[in-house]
Order: sequence, then structure tokens, then C-alpha cells
Amino acid sequence: MQPDRTLDYYLQQTLRRFERGEVVDEMRVENAYRRLAGDFICRFTTSILYSRGTLSLRIAAAALRHEMFVRRENLRRRINDELGAEVVRRIIIR
Repeated sequence: MQPDRTLDYYLQQTLRRFERGEVVDEMRVENAYRRLAGDFICRFTTSILYSRGTLSLRIAAAALRHEMFVRRENLRRRINDELGAEVVRRIIIR
């Protein structure tokens, strides 16, 4: 947080993002990922971030990270199919 910005500023920014649908998309994408990935993969997913068409996933296990990297395009298509729109344009696996 920058010292010259107030809590009111950050609340207004969040509300603007919500009005534009960004916050709703974040929640929808995360929920779709969790449904499609399943409990096992979600246990190793330490971070799920969505912003402007990019879904960033941090996977704790190296073997699973590699498998997710290989299958990321299929996962992207499945998430978009579940959401009914081309919401996720790219997936980054870390």
C-alpha cells in the first residue's frame, strides 16, 4: 500500500473492478479451475491468480507442474467451455 493512498481509494478501485466484471471473472475462473482440476491437483496448487485473460498457477510438486504445463492448452479450453466464453487466453504454470 502506498502511504499517500487511503483505504477509501482501494475500496473504490475494487468496486470499479467489480463493476467492470473483473472480480466476477476472477471468482468464476478460480471456481472452474477447482472443479476441473479436482481435489488432488488443488492440494498441490499453492496460488491461483487471474488477471486480464491470464491464469497463473503455482504448483508445488515438480512432476505435477510439468504435467500441468504439458496439458495447459487443454485445461484452458475446458475452463472456457465451462464458463461459456473465451475468458482465459493464456495459462502460466510456475
